[in-house]
Amino acid sequence: MTSSATLSPSSPAKSSLSSLLSGAVRLWLRSQVDQAQTLKIEFSGKNRQLLRGEIPSIEVEAEGVIYQGLHLGQVLLQAGAVRLNLKQLLKGEPLRLLQPVPVQINLTIHEQDLTASLASPLLQEATREVFQGILPDAMDWSGVTIQLRGDRLHLISPSPQALHLTTRLAIPSQDDIPQIQLQDIQVQGDGHNGIQTFPSRDIPLDATVSIEDLTCHDGLLHLSGNLQVIVN
Repeated sequence: MTSSATLSPSSPAKSSLSSLLSGAVRLWLRSQVDQAQTLKIEFSGKNRQLLRGEIPSIEVEAEGVIYQGLHLGQVLLQAGAVRLNLKQLLKGEPLRLLQPVPVQINLTIHEQDLTASLASPLLQEATREVFQGILPDAMDWSGVTIQLRGDRLHLISPSPQALHLTTRLAIPSQDDIPQIQLQDIQVQGDGHNGIQTFPSRDIPLDATVSIEDLTCHDGLLHLSGNLQVIVN
């Protein structure tokens, strides 16, 4: 994992404080993910704000991120109004958030990352639940691949399971419940004559998450939205 952090310090004291804060934020981020190949942190704030443990703006750019077995590709986070336990940090204690943090998130995920994520029990279980009654109950995930063609996601399983599921990803408009909708679900397999179609399925999201845009093309999935990082 490689990382960098910048703050544009105007004094030695501010430089030392920025180094402390950037190091603490970097360690905290590393503790939240399984892996990140690259990590860049940039934040801004006046000296008096930093001395209070307040960071008005912080931006995190990471690549090769893996979270709970999910391969998230390229991640860009922008957060504001971050308050940290600076007094405890100066005593060598771990970083802790003092209030919830609103975060804007942008993800760019390659279809190969989606396929690699299928090895995660978390994604396997979620996929079983969403496609219950469509996919086999005892789905064998070995050799299964995900492809992104045009605006559709394709889940392809080789023989002897031999099935091909395709669906369109969408964000329902005028819906107060945060969710991703799988539309126009089609399945073709060795045991079926022709293509079977199924009604749309919804993937509910946590109340602290909202998705603004979700598109896929040229083998890439782009997602942007907002989330709230809750204080533990």
